[in-house]
Amino acid sequence: MTFAKEILTESWHLYLDVSIYMLFGFLVAGILYVFFKADKIKQYLGKGKIKPVFLSALFGIPIPLCSCGVVPVATGLKKQGANSGAALSFMIATPESGVDSIAVSYAMLDPIMTVVRPVAGFITAVATGIAQNFFGTEQPAVAKAVPPKPGGG
Repeated sequence: MTFAKEILTESWHLYLDVSIYMLFGFLVAGILYVFFKADKIKQYLGKGKIKPVFLSALFGIPIPLCSCGVVPVATGLKKQGANSGAALSFMIATPESGVDSIAVSYAMLDPIMTVVRPVAGFITAVATGIAQNFFGTEQPAVAKAVPPKPGGG
């Protein structure tokens, strides 16, 4: 029983150490939400094979979304006209290097890793997005159901 209590106590101390950085990350996310509107993002991510990938990775780096939360956002970008490589680049860059995770990296790791982590995330996201645009196939944003033929066929 004391082992479980020690685990919970240390987890609480870890939450307390990280909380200020998480609050800062959420503050920055709120500021980004206010100043970057979806129609402007659509304008920059729709046409081209390389530039939208770079821009979506840059847009995705500071946003504090986890890998679960980024999927609906990337789907929304795709529905609003972003190409597949840009949506994929956003999906990779965002959870790898959100402002909150950069702040946590600074708190728990050294400053070198704080810089290397978002740079590596950006490079990975851009390479994957460009590869998707040049070598991948374009998939529809939402699959449409095919109605059954009359007569059971």
